Amino acid sequence: MRQSWRAASGEVLVWWAVLVVLELMFISSVSVLELAVAAAGAVIAAVAARAVHTASEAGLGGTARWGAALLAWPGAVCADMAGLCRVTALVLRGRPAGGSLLTLTLKSGTGAAWACGVLSSTPGAYVVDVPGERAVVAHFLTDDRTRLELLLTSGGRR
Repeated sequence: MRQSWRAASGEVLVWWAVLVVLELMFISSVSVLELAVAAAGAVIAAVAARAVHTASEAGLGGTARWGAALLAWPGAVCADMAGLCRVTALVLRGRPAGGSLLTLTLKSGTGAAWACGVLSSTPGAYVVDVPGERAVVAHFLTDDRTRLELLLTSGGRR
């Protein structure tokens, strides 16, 4: 019982810290009031995240590559932003934006939930369906593949 209480408290604390940092990243000037709102809102969201995790009875979901994925994420965001700028320039010239729905296969040991969240947090990809344990369907703005996608998936796009 004591061990599960510590695990639950630790998970809520980690969620709270991540959510406070994310909130502060989007604020132009940090004041005491903004800090209080971020901290209070993050407590509510962190407790809710723990409740969802408990209700779903989900495990960690394959965390073999999460560290490498988080290191590859900033590069993927920059590369996708460049692609988004190119597509925007083409659309402003009257050309179609393009984009396509493609199926990917996640590498063994990669949790679908966190991998889909990381892939979807980049400007060039958005996961729209998870039809199987390791298959995901995503919308891609360009045909360019990022290091993040290569790290998390195997077999290419189809």
